[in-house]
Amino acid sequence: MHDPRHQRFGGEGQSLAASADILRCYEEAVQEPMVECTNLDALYTNAQSADSDRMDACIMREDFCSTGVVARTWLTLRESNQSQGVDIDLEALQDSQKRWGTRQVRILQSPAYANASHTTELPLPVDGIDALETASDMMHIQSTWDQGQASARFERRLAKRQQQKANSSNVRPASEPRMTLLHSDVLDLPVPPMPSGETLEAPDLVAALNYAMAYFHDRKTLLAYLTSVKQSLRPHSGVFITDMFGGASSGEKYENQKELWDEFWTEPGFLRSDADAKQMVLDADRPGSRYAREANDDLQVVPAPDPASIGTRAEWPRGRLKLVRTGTEHGGFEYWREDGPIDYATNRFRMSLSFRFSDKSWLRDVFSYDFRIWSLRELTEALEEVGFASIRILVLPRNDMDSYMAESDSDGASDVDSDDGFAFLRRTEKEERQRHLL
Repeated sequence: MHDPRHQRFGGEGQSLAASADILRCYEEAVQEPMVECTNLDALYTNAQSADSDRMDACIMREDFCSTGVVARTWLTLRESNQSQGVDIDLEALQDSQKRWGTRQVRILQSPAYANASHTTELPLPVDGIDALETASDMMHIQSTWDQGQASARFERRLAKRQQQKANSSNVRPASEPRMTLLHSDVLDLPVPPMPSGETLEAPDLVAALNYAMAYFHDRKTLLAYLTSVKQSLRPHSGVFITDMFGGASSGEKYENQKELWDEFWTEPGFLRSDADAKQMVLDADRPGSRYAREANDDLQVVPAPDPASIGTRAEWPRGRLKLVRTGTEHGGFEYWREDGPIDYATNRFRMSLSFRFSDKSWLRDVFSYDFRIWSLRELTEALEEVGFASIRILVLPRNDMDSYMAESDSDGASDVDSDDGFAFLRRTEKEERQRHLL
């Protein structure tokens, strides 16, 4: 959930947090779009059979896309690529259209959001940024992808790729947008045609990243989403890719929580207000206890919240703060995550993302999540039930890119070096060969 509010100093002047662009900070802090797109491209090709008629993914759909930075970066891999992005946050979708131009990005609305019986195209914004509207602007991020660098397996298919590229009919005219953003609930996909009869092309690849399956709290809803994905994908060659995690017991380490909370307590924007401020502190995080115990915390039974706390943060115990990485946007900032404890009765936990700026002002809880942890087996069973033909599990080091970014930050670097990006992909391939594939 995106909270668009800006918090300000109580006195005179304006904090850095008050003028920060939340979406730009989020993109820099949370996402690695070129690494993600490069890996998605490689994993799609690796999933194809020898007789596949689509060895390279052309159309990629990013579910839960927010500003669609992954969908946008996908266009830089090949000139023939097209992308789709789906999200319920219209503000974020419109932000992307304004940034990248109305000739390159169009926005559609599902019937549920358009209050119509058909899919509707939103009118172009009056204040669109025409300066960005050239065919080459979407290619300004230079792709580091080169066929064959990641794995010899792709070399064996190179001839077929080149032949298909020569025969490809998927390149849109320059006047048509290559990127389509859909204001819709993912559970409403695929959407019906527009009044003209135009339908969204079936994607070759659907990506639901950043642990998106955790949005679904019950099996019925999870199955409904996976069914909609299967119905949306291109027949025979379509691929769905998502990432999973295992919660706090997966090896997360935390600093001394009392010291962090004491340090941040008086900083502008850090404290929550009203009912949201009245959170229980778990025994493990109280003074005199073993701070930041990782996987060996004693189970603590928490009483049910009182009626006044329902729907506020007081409904859940206070979480643990973790500095994930730093960014350069808006004069430099720190990206902090607060991980709430797992409710083992429901397998749910709360997580929120906050940004701390160089003047020690905060944008607190700008993105908040109520996640359900699914086991790998629960997910694969659901995929099997809805009819996916082949299911693979790839096991990767959980914090591989975060570790890399931490090292880069310490060296003053801000960009992912292409060699390291390919090293990450090569590790992906190595893990695939060595680990169990389902």
